[in-house]
Parts: sequence; structure tokens; C-alpha cells
Amino acid sequence: MWKFKEIVKDKDFWVSSMVFPGALFGLATTLLTFIEFDKSCKERILIGLASISFIYILYKLFKSLLLKKIKLNIDGSEIEIKKGDIFTFPRNVYKVIAFNEFFDTKVDDQIISRTSLNGQYLNKFYPENISGLDKKIIQDSRMQLRIVEKNVTRPLGGKKNRYRLGSIYKDMDFFLVAFSKFDDENQANLMLHEYANCLINFWNEVNGLYAQQEVVVPLLGSGITRHKDFTADPHQLLEIMLWTFKISKVKFREPSKVTILLHGNHHKKINFYKLKEFEKNGI
Repeated sequence: MWKFKEIVKDKDFWVSSMVFPGALFGLATTLLTFIEFDKSCKERILIGLASISFIYILYKLFKSLLLKKIKLNIDGSEIEIKKGDIFTFPRNVYKVIAFNEFFDTKVDDQIISRTSLNGQYLNKFYPENISGLDKKIIQDSRMQLRIVEKNVTRPLGGKKNRYRLGSIYKDMDFFLVAFSKFDDENQANLMLHEYANCLINFWNEVNGLYAQQEVVVPLLGSGITRHKDFTADPHQLLEIMLWTFKISKVKFREPSKVTILLHGNHHKKINFYKLKEFEKNGI
């Protein structure tokens, strides 16, 4: 119902929906001006045009309501937004997995939940050799430049090196991103400015790593991460992701593109029609 109300109140929806009916009535007016019809015939023509216009507007309305995916062109870059499973994409596509700022890898439902994307990733690709991934991250010269604090005291355990939010470690065809901050109780959290800055840094890191390949990104911030000083539903989080992509000046040229994946029922909370406005007006 909320989507219906937003679309009905949207000025751009009515402007675009009235183009076809307006053309029909314009053509009919021209014909009626130059061709003589009796009164009953004119009435039937006008009633027919009104009926066609009403049906067309209903079609546009229901089409907008039933959208489940959309493609946007943001400053020349293609972004597709849809529901999907990140682990079903092929090897020639980079998939983004969100970690915390320490790149913790212990899947114990305390530090990392088994049901989270990074928990699934670690259990799927490192079921018995998690120390191998830990070693690769700590020895990576690029990642060493992104450490902002060493030997951090963590009362409940976990790694000791804190990385800059938005930093990416490239592991095979996956981009592992330091996305959320962890407090002393190992709870993931972010403030609004941290969330926005993290995304801007993330897009800039992607720009240097994606090698003209498609990049698939989950809706970042929609999991267990707590928003400390703001509240945001999936649609608002998606708008922030798009806004930070736009101001980061990252360019994805064909055949590369960005795909933002919606998990579970998040697609039901997205007003896909409203996202089209971003192409023209931004957010």
C-alpha cells in the first residue's frame, strides 16, 4: 500500500503517464476539427479515448507496483538492482562480502554468525583452512597500508589489527570489505557519517580492483549492523549506496556493471519506480 501511495503522489508518474493519452486526445481534437461527425459519434469517440486512457494509466500503475528489478544508468555506469543469491554468480564476476573492521574469521555465532554472508562464505571456501586466509590478509602489502590501529584490546576475543572502513582484500573472485565497526562486546555498528564514508572509500577501492568485470554487491548495512545515530529501511540504505556511488565518480563501462543484490524480502520494501528518479535528479 505504501508503494501505491508514493506512486500516486509522484508528479513524474503522472507526467509520463499522460503523454500517450495526451497524444490521443490531441489527434482526436485535430480530426474532429477538420472532419464533421454527428454529436453521438463524437461522444462515443471521446468515451472510447477516455476508456483507453484510463486502462493505460492503470497498466502503468500496476507495472510500477510490480517491479522487482531495475536497471539504472548513473553517469554512464550501469547498475542493476534485483533479488538474488550472491553465491550463484560465476567465477568471472567479483562478489562482495562484508566483514568487520578487523577481518575476523571465527564463525562461532558470537563474532560471526553462520547465517550471515561472511559466515556462509568462510564455511563454504575455508571449512578447514581459515588460518590460510588469515595469513594472506595479514601478509598482504596492500592491506598493511590500510591498518589504522594495531594490537587493539578486545575483551571477548578476535583479531587485533583494525583496518580502515571500506578497505578491500581481493580473495580469488571475491572482494572482502571491512564494513562494520565492532565494539567491546563484538557488536557490529555504524554511525551515519561512518556508513557514508565507508561506502565512498569502498567504491574507490572497487575502482582500482575490478578490472572491467561485473561487481555484485549485497545491500550493505541491511544485516545485523546496528545504526547508532540513524534509522534506515532497505530503500533508504539503497539510496545511500547509489548516492555514494555517484559522488565517488567511479565509472563502469560496458561490458562491466554493478549489480546490487537484495536478500530475502528486501525487494518488497524497495520502491523501484522511485529509483528511476535518481538517473535524472539524484537523491
